[in-house]
Amino acid sequence: MGVVSILTHSFTDGYNREFGRVFGGGLERYILDLCSVIRGLGHIPEVHQLSYFEAFQTRTEQIDVFGYAYDMNDVPEAFDRMAAAARGPVIYASCLWQPITYKPGSLGICHGINWDRPGLPLETKQQVAEHIQLALDGLVRIVSVDSHFQTFCRAACTYTDPRQVVLIPNAVDTSYFTPAPPTRTLEQEREDEWLAAWKSDLASHEENVGAVISGVQVAEGKGKTSVDGADSGKHEGDCDREGPVEKKAVDARVTSARPLRIIYPRRISMERGIIPMMLAADKLLGAFPDLEIEFAGELVEGSTVGRAFRYWHRTHPHADRINQRTYDFRDIREAYHQADIAVIPTVFSEGTSYACLEAMSCGLPVIASNVGGLNDLIQDGFNGLLVPPGEQELTAALVRLVQDRAERERLGIYARETALSYDLSRWRSRWSTVLESFLAETGLKEGIRG
Repeated sequence: MGVVSILTHSFTDGYNREFGRVFGGGLERYILDLCSVIRGLGHIPEVHQLSYFEAFQTRTEQIDVFGYAYDMNDVPEAFDRMAAAARGPVIYASCLWQPITYKPGSLGICHGINWDRPGLPLETKQQVAEHIQLALDGLVRIVSVDSHFQTFCRAACTYTDPRQVVLIPNAVDTSYFTPAPPTRTLEQEREDEWLAAWKSDLASHEENVGAVISGVQVAEGKGKTSVDGADSGKHEGDCDREGPVEKKAVDARVTSARPLRIIYPRRISMERGIIPMMLAADKLLGAFPDLEIEFAGELVEGSTVGRAFRYWHRTHPHADRINQRTYDFRDIREAYHQADIAVIPTVFSEGTSYACLEAMSCGLPVIASNVGGLNDLIQDGFNGLLVPPGEQELTAALVRLVQDRAERERLGIYARETALSYDLSRWRSRWSTVLESFLAETGLKEGIRG
């Protein structure tokens, strides 16, 4: 047994000075899951991270965490200090685009390309390629969460071993992030039968989109929010199979339990597309009076984006239909269960988004920007909608799904099917293989130092 040291720019909340709380972002979730894999192999994980404030030491989620104050213009120097203090073999879990001097024999992780901004100066992008080359030269292996970084390395850098960059996409616990039981109200005597049929359909994962879930007829409300084609009884993708397909008919009156809800399950930040989402929300809330929008993500209080969002929400004419809440990792499923559409409107810097995978696993139709690893997850028109980053196309896609319940259900069913191939068990297995090889090579010679 020995210590494995993870070096990163963020894990506990160094943005808001809440050092004892794991920050609710994808990187932080990833590190938490990675620590679980390390512990499962019989070793002890520790995390070294940057702090926007003072240095700190804490323990959370059974993990020792060390925070380092640093100069924002000299991140590599801070990573040098972290590597020097590490008590075991080192995993560089972020900032590979920085000119870091890597500790020999270490492992690296790339969580997505964050220099994919069209307006970024060419000189800066060339410098990034040079820094990634340093990572390829200095690390024994780099794990990439999406295919785009792998392709970037092959196109912009040189290395001899094709196994040096290992593709392990992000994952989702599909046994936990499941579609919500229907929230619609049935006649009491038929509710048990309907719920049993729903559970049977979920367990079988059949591709038959004419099954019970999508076969229930729903009145979505009145006026502008009415859904086109809700009574058609047949959806695109239905086909005849050999032999009869048994379907349970539910002859019960059904009413909508709540307004239609759109969820933005992202950090409230520029790269995550908060500005186009706010602009789209302005138009949608004005056009659809029975629509709600929830912003379910972290907000850095005092930041420029954070202050702008707070002001926008506070002064909005439809503020009563805008919700903002920060969820714990373990609570976010409830937000998906209360939603009808998920939006991942990333502008730049995206890997294989946890939020996108979670929403898909919960059977939600997803509208996503065609940025980074989102292209690995969404096939436009099959299991979600892909749009260029920006407000105009995002708004049009949202209007399309708000008005078409049948398409929402069809996309959601195939989203769930897609998510099953990204199950967390596969991620753990692949990471265990990488770590076993890596730790065998290091021999954990340092052991545990005081």
